Order: sequence, then C-alpha cells, then structure tokens
Amino acid sequence: MKQKKVVIMLAIILLLFHTVCFATVNTDLYKPKDLTSSDYDKAFEMTGTIVSGLTIIGTVIAIIGIMILGIKYMMGSVEQKADYKKTMIPYLVGCILIFTITRIVSIIYNLVSQV
Repeated sequence: MKQKKVVIMLAIILLLFHTVCFATVNTDLYKPKDLTSSDYDKAFEMTGTIVSGLTIIGTVIAIIGIMILGIKYMMGSVEQKADYKKTMIPYLVGCILIFTITRIVSIIYNLVSQV
C-alpha cells in the first residue's frame, strides 16, 4: 500500500515537473508602464513585511517544535530518548536553515534599501 502511494506521488511530481519545464511564455505581451520611485518604495516595504512575517512564523514553529521534542525527551524511556536524539539533528539543521535564510534575506534587503 505504501509503495502505491509513493508511485502515485512520483507520477504527480513528474506531471507537474513536465508542465513547468515545457511552459512557454510570450514576453511580447508584457509591457509594463514606467515605474516610479514610489513603486520601488512600495515593493521594498512589502518585501520587508513579508520577510519579517516569515521570520516570526519560522521562529514560532521552531519554538513549538523544540518544546514538543523536549517534553517527549523528558518523558520518554531510554530507548525513546535515543530515537529523539536522532530526530533532533535534522530538526536543528532545519532551524538553522530557517534562521540563516531569513537573516540573509533581511541583510540583503537592508543593504539594497539603503542604496
């Protein structure tokens, strides 16, 4: 049963990949109007809001996850504690990625917005 699900998921991914890879875009139809400095300011403001929102959401999810793993670790048996140590390594790598990626984006945003 599990193998059928994996095969179905792979088929869906391949179909979606095919659609994205072979999509054609007619760039002649896209003719933007002249952008003003207020448009750029609005775009930078929206980007800052999105980055800060993603940082907050990632932080909340990371804290809740580590709390759940910590409680399970404290309440678990010796065998369960060994399993939780194994699951904490990918979790910590994920947390590091969340925080570093959002921090790098915010640093780039701050550098570009100052120019």
